[in-house]
Amino acid sequence: MSSIDLAILGIVSEREQSAYDIQKDVEYHNFNKWTKISISSVYKKVLSLKEQGYLTSRTQKGEKFAAKEVYSITENGRKYFMSLMEKYSSTNIVMPFDFNLVISNLNKVPFSQAQTYIRKIRKKLVLGQKENDDCISRYSEMPLVGKTIMVQQKALYQSLLLWLDEFEKEYGKDRFNSSV
Repeated sequence: MSSIDLAILGIVSEREQSAYDIQKDVEYHNFNKWTKISISSVYKKVLSLKEQGYLTSRTQKGEKFAAKEVYSITENGRKYFMSLMEKYSSTNIVMPFDFNLVISNLNKVPFSQAQTYIRKIRKKLVLGQKENDDCISRYSEMPLVGKTIMVQQKALYQSLLLWLDEFEKEYGKDRFNSSV
């Protein structure tokens, strides 16, 4: 079971779509910003879900373009979708921020290098916050369930930047006190 399965099945449960359209939907909803979904893996996953019997496809003739495969969810796909909804709503919430590995190792590098790493983390958080804010304004007509995730991400960026401010102050004091 994976989060990409949940995303794809959720998208296709609304209406049948081609793999390309599913990729565009994943991109539009910025799923790759807040969960482990790579846009390039969507097509392979669609084919896998079809092989497993969760999706079915039919060829649709295009008006301007060549024929394409469009995918729809099967009854087994709906059951699997519901089991994923249950799993992910019941799972412990983990926030795996990769930069925490850097934070946990700052005491193993010179203080000036540690400060450089902290500045890099801050820069990435500020950039992420800006990109998220741009998405909120660009997709202002987004449905509530999508918009609320972007608002959640905004609150997380704000909280992480406040946390980083406090950490940086304490870290500087701690490094100063431990070297005296």
